[in-house]
Amino acid sequence: MSINSHLQNQPELPLVSVCIPAYNSEATLGEMLEVVLAQDYPRLDIVVSDNQSTDNTKAIVQQYAERGVRYCWHSEGRPAWAATLPSYIGVFTNWNYVLSQGRGEYRCLFHSDDLYELSIVRQQVAVMQSHPQVGAVFTRMRTIGEDSRPIRMGTSKLPDELRRCVTLDFPILLNAVLRHANFLPAPSVMLRRSVVEKMDGFDERQFLTSADLEMWLRIARHGYEIAIIDQPLLKFRMSQRHISGQYNKLRTTLADIFGVLDHYLSQPEVRAMVLPQSYVLYELQRANDHVRCAMNLLSQGKTAEAHEHLCEALRWRNFLPAFNHPETMVRLLAGLVLLSGINLRLGTFVGRQMLCVHEYVKAWRRKPAE
Repeated sequence: MSINSHLQNQPELPLVSVCIPAYNSEATLGEMLEVVLAQDYPRLDIVVSDNQSTDNTKAIVQQYAERGVRYCWHSEGRPAWAATLPSYIGVFTNWNYVLSQGRGEYRCLFHSDDLYELSIVRQQVAVMQSHPQVGAVFTRMRTIGEDSRPIRMGTSKLPDELRRCVTLDFPILLNAVLRHANFLPAPSVMLRRSVVEKMDGFDERQFLTSADLEMWLRIARHGYEIAIIDQPLLKFRMSQRHISGQYNKLRTTLADIFGVLDHYLSQPEVRAMVLPQSYVLYELQRANDHVRCAMNLLSQGKTAEAHEHLCEALRWRNFLPAFNHPETMVRLLAGLVLLSGINLRLGTFVGRQMLCVHEYVKAWRRKPAE
């Protein structure tokens, strides 16, 4: 049955809340709201939660009040527990808040700096209606730049082993994340109201910048299934202001995703679900990140700390499986170059040069697609 025919057979379409967390979003919020209002799904409840913006975010939302857009103000500041946490980014409390302000049976968590295809809500509702066991549905994404044009980073792809899966249960999702990291774009998610109410929110206190991935795993662990529409219905904006870029810039400790996955792997019943190859690839991800941390540490002149990361990364057991994964092998070879630089007392120089190359490649990937 097609998506359109399935929805046409519904006696009354469910109300969908498009929940939009915002912070200093005046540059993109108007364009984003126009896209939401133009959705080809008729029953929308649109709410924007302003996370203490200092620009014209509130005024922009108020311009859309007559078209049904609601405005709310999230007044909670930096919590006491985050006082000593440099990785605290303060967005997940606003995500939790805006989801709680939705009135619909389904809640989208769409971001104020991203754009969306006009059919995304309709297609996600069709999945929810067809699969009552699904607790969250995502889509693939296409990357765009500051000017809303596609950039060279291109379009995300589903892992090959998931292309034929209609829905994912917890073991399938866990093994896929161990192999491929987080491939579920948070700004594309639609959640059931029952999931929002049962899951008790994103846990930023424990999982910091990867609290979104932990939430998706927790949903699946509670017996819900995860669905991914194999179409790029999200236009994900890459910008200098983007939180992920700020977080990763000169990061010198392992990414928060490893804290999430290690948390689950520490549970014997979960560890038993892990396929051997999945764990090998997870260890390769960790080795890659050790090299990245070492590069950043060397650029800051912290040779001893960088050496520790490289010793963790450049274990012989990582090289054999890396032969089948060219990007990983390149990263490990870069680690060998960094280690050689340290041994030749040129570690800081080599680290800074490699960081320049890394930043150049990132800048190239963010240029408009030709």
